[in-house]
Amino acid sequence: MRIQVGQTAPNFSVIDIGTGKAISLDDFRGDRLLLSFHRYAACPFCNLHVHELSQRYEFLTEHGLKVLALFRSGRARTLEQYISRDIPFQIAADPQLNAYQAYGIERSLLGMCLAFVHPRGLIATLKGFLPGKVDADVRSMPADFLITPDQKIACAYYSTNITQHLSLREIENFATGPASPA
Repeated sequence: MRIQVGQTAPNFSVIDIGTGKAISLDDFRGDRLLLSFHRYAACPFCNLHVHELSQRYEFLTEHGLKVLALFRSGRARTLEQYISRDIPFQIAADPQLNAYQAYGIERSLLGMCLAFVHPRGLIATLKGFLPGKVDADVRSMPADFLITPDQKIACAYYSTNITQHLSLREIENFATGPASPA
């Protein structure tokens, strides 16, 4: 079931690949948070999104926004193989899909196929993000959630194809705007 704006964000526990420690939504209480769900470690579109967030991370943190990127990939080693260690925000694995299920993350064969005709495929390739080992369901769709300091959903974005994430403009607007949904 999809999460709705205004709803209390479901709690979860995942493993931070940088520290190996469990982190949960409760760790972000009092902070604005972008909770970004990705497909698997070698997904070029997911890696492009992580790269774009990294480029804007200083601006986002200056405005008090935390970022947590989740991947379906089951092994920290696989994530480290495809995702740069220079990522300035937390990245976590959720191989049991606890957070994915709690947030209603969807799968779509059509959404996967649409990527073959999407221009972001070319952008990802030109930036060096090439497909690699698939270690999760290729039909998994990305999703992004903007969560207020009191842990309410301010925005729930479910993509319609594997190339999409919430726009950086919307993320930046949340970071610089009021702390609670209107």
